[in-house]
Amino acid sequence: MINSFSKLMVAFALTTIFGVQSVLAAPSTDQLLPDTTKAYFAVPDLNDLQQRFEKTQIFQLMNDPVVKPFADDLKRQLQSRFDQTGIRLGISFEDLENLNAGEAASGVIAVEDEVQPHALALIVDVTGSIEEAQELLQRIGQELIDQGAEESMTEVAGQQVKTYTITDEDDPEISYNAYYIIHQDHILATDHAHVLADVMGRFDNPGTDNVAGIKAYQVAMQRCDEATEVAPQIRWFVEPFGYAKTIQLAAGVEPEGKNFQDLLLGQGFGSIQGLGGWIVVAEGENEFTHHSFVYAPRDAEGITAQIALETEAEANGTAKDERIAAKETDRFRLAARMLDFPNSETLNPQPWIPSGVSTYTTLNWNLKDSFEYAKTLVNEYLDAEPGQDLFEEILKGIAHDVNGPQLDIREELISYLGGRVSVMTGFQEPVDVDSHQWLAAIDVNDAPAVRKAVAKFMSAEPNKQEREFNGFTIWEVLNVEEEVSQDDPGGVIIEGVDDFGFGDEGFGDEGFGGEDFGAPEEEATGNQSLISQWAVTVSDSGHIIVASSADFIEDLLKEQDAAKLDSTEDYQRVDAALKALGAKSTSMRMFSRLDKKNEPNYKLMQQGKMQQSDTIMGKLLKRLMGPADENKEVEKLDVSKMPEYENVAKYLGPAGTYVESREDGWFVSGAILKKL
Repeated sequence: MINSFSKLMVAFALTTIFGVQSVLAAPSTDQLLPDTTKAYFAVPDLNDLQQRFEKTQIFQLMNDPVVKPFADDLKRQLQSRFDQTGIRLGISFEDLENLNAGEAASGVIAVEDEVQPHALALIVDVTGSIEEAQELLQRIGQELIDQGAEESMTEVAGQQVKTYTITDEDDPEISYNAYYIIHQDHILATDHAHVLADVMGRFDNPGTDNVAGIKAYQVAMQRCDEATEVAPQIRWFVEPFGYAKTIQLAAGVEPEGKNFQDLLLGQGFGSIQGLGGWIVVAEGENEFTHHSFVYAPRDAEGITAQIALETEAEANGTAKDERIAAKETDRFRLAARMLDFPNSETLNPQPWIPSGVSTYTTLNWNLKDSFEYAKTLVNEYLDAEPGQDLFEEILKGIAHDVNGPQLDIREELISYLGGRVSVMTGFQEPVDVDSHQWLAAIDVNDAPAVRKAVAKFMSAEPNKQEREFNGFTIWEVLNVEEEVSQDDPGGVIIEGVDDFGFGDEGFGDEGFGGEDFGAPEEEATGNQSLISQWAVTVSDSGHIIVASSADFIEDLLKEQDAAKLDSTEDYQRVDAALKALGAKSTSMRMFSRLDKKNEPNYKLMQQGKMQQSDTIMGKLLKRLMGPADENKEVEKLDVSKMPEYENVAKYLGPAGTYVESREDGWFVSGAILKKL
């Protein structure tokens, strides 16, 4: 039974932080885990999940005789990367397959402990399988001993608990304890004694200071419950900033340079208090259906305090910038006001979106005001002195520097921006490292004026090439052969950001824990070029178009009279599914053909060229699969087991998601459909 559940973990590429809501007499796991839990993932009924998963095409994919050898190898790779309960506690969910287990729960927890301010906890309901559970713990204990752990007994909450002291393989000075006990028909495992004592005590008195008592969790679960009458097979919750801080502490890493968590919190983004959701498996024509809610209520207290600060500053002689001055009608404070995504009923694909795209995303965004609200974020990031406005100094430099574009960005560009942004991706055949294509379009309300502004901006770009197309200019910038630095405007640089994630600031890229809970740290951070090649133009239809290449822009404009995305069968299926899920007035729509979306990276892995791929997804897959061994060009994954992509693509259907902005956050819902 659990074997197929493990395959579902692979299909989602999730993080193996699991939890469930008990249907038995014991408290539910959201009552057993404390309110300092920063990440929680739940499976309410393993049997129900198993039965539903076996109805999906993903299950069929994993069991296809042609695909299975590769799928098993992939599962092994992902479990070794993701399964932090296995890495940290010695128990993986594969270990549960011989148990008649009920619920299984796990969470990442912040702890008030200077020595170890983080914990990972696992709870498994083994009612009716106590003997098998004891055998499992004995086997795991022996495996830990064989790996060098020291066994002992520790008294926790008045009970004797089997304890293993585990020493870090790379640093013998570092060690931690793993605790195991069967308590009230539940396996409890954790790496922190205080957490174990706390969970044990909650069986008799759950209290209200638990996950179930977290306001953001309550709201998210309520919104999901309102969205569907179907019970979920998976539930999850993350408190984003608390989680980021916890895994940073777990990694033992001090941020070098700017701490992005503190930066965002100081700019009001802490209003995002939590996000959580449900996943429903195999319901109707939907392979997977998801509902989630990002809880971000109005920051009334912060707004009032900000108004008071600005009023006091003005009284002391500091002029108030009315463009960004706090107002009683604000929802958030400072730069967090950039999170302004209005709903509308007009987010259908534009008539120029071609039929063959791999993915398409479109959203409403108040760009004009967001540009102004970015000022305090930029100034804080650049360490502006009190009273200093580096944001405005940068704008003045761009407008007046004789060696620059001499462009008044605010008046000549920003003032013409519309409120919609669209992004689409595709790829060229045959697949190679440079096959990936992307294009972003921003609505503008005066194309000729914006075309002049873009021409000014590009005039200062030293590495550009120009080409004429249909009476207007496409500029292309190519820096493939150059090492891009901070002073090179040809590449877009994010300082301190590694190739996927946020550098040492540690938001994490390997699920609920990643290297922060024991996986090896493989890559150093530093300045990386996020985009080394790009092209830009302004279309007659009223869009600033930025793309991966000038050729892709030309191809788009040449196909204006060809079939369009909204006329295709798979898009119409997804659109109908989203409407059935409640999509009407929305702030964002996303559409994806999973077969086309995954084809380039799959074939690059198959060709042994993933290390050369410069795409974001390619870089993520490199992190998942690990670096090449020595000087080899292939990943650790055994590519010889990979079947032809057609054997995989036939199981991958289209998918879609919509976002609806609400007064206290954003509701997100979507589905993956069966492949016809």
